[in-house]
Amino acid sequence: MQQNDPNITLITATAPLSAATHGGRAKCLQRLIRLDLPVPCTVALSFDAVHAIAAGNMPDMQAILTAFDTDDLLCVRPSSEDPDWGGPRAILNIGMNDNRYQALRSQLGHEAAAGLYIRFVQSYAVHVARLDPDMFDTSAAFGPQELAQALQAYEAETEEEFPQDPAVQLAEVLRSMARAWEGVTARLLRQAKGAPVDAKLGLVVQKMALSLGQGASGSGVFQMVSSVTGLPKLTGHYFNQSQGRKAAQGEQTLYLERDPRGPSLEDLVPEAFEALKQHSVLMRSRLREEMQIEFMLQDGKL
Repeated sequence: MQQNDPNITLITATAPLSAATHGGRAKCLQRLIRLDLPVPCTVALSFDAVHAIAAGNMPDMQAILTAFDTDDLLCVRPSSEDPDWGGPRAILNIGMNDNRYQALRSQLGHEAAAGLYIRFVQSYAVHVARLDPDMFDTSAAFGPQELAQALQAYEAETEEEFPQDPAVQLAEVLRSMARAWEGVTARLLRQAKGAPVDAKLGLVVQKMALSLGQGASGSGVFQMVSSVTGLPKLTGHYFNQSQGRKAAQGEQTLYLERDPRGPSLEDLVPEAFEALKQHSVLMRSRLREEMQIEFMLQDGKL
């Protein structure tokens, strides 16, 4: 991948991108990289690139994928010029297929690996292939049997096997998100939020931190100032052994700092908790605004 490509750009501290060409999320990630914060490898697609995808002109998928390791799972997230305008739903776990599932079974366990694959099949089926969501029971347990049922349901409805090539998966995700942004309903919704008629969308393709593992792993949100009062107050949550904000409930939810009511992130991984506090202070001082940190832990690594 060329470092100076204006439309498909590996985000580095010096990459040529801005909120006006690649969207606010892409620019924010670059600012975090400049602060030497642990940001996963990310490729940004410009407004022009996404508009071209919606028109049927696809970029070279292999050129995008060369920025990542072959066994990386990826996510694609929207990057509009103003985050208040919203965007298509993020798609996680791109690259998950039969081979990757088998490899992750020994690393994460059968149920955790099956859960990753099932979530991707469900998300891809509903938001990319546009299948009936009622065909995929999102409340069911995550295990090898449920995975087989999800794959069979996809094949029965589409009359083809679930795509196994990560390049094909990524291309279809990008196409679906680009076209969803330019649809009439999406345009009317963002206009109601104050967006101009010709508001553009960028996309970011990012390596995923699995937030699952044999050691301390999970996902959470961390903020040191109250969004309501503006006064110093640690707010947020941490979901142990989970992927995303809605992946865990009940006993898997931990407090952030030490609390007599139950276990906390500070008790589990005090080094990571202290690092989050330091990152928050750094962002406030250098970026001149209070940031809400979305973070992942994998085997204790932030």
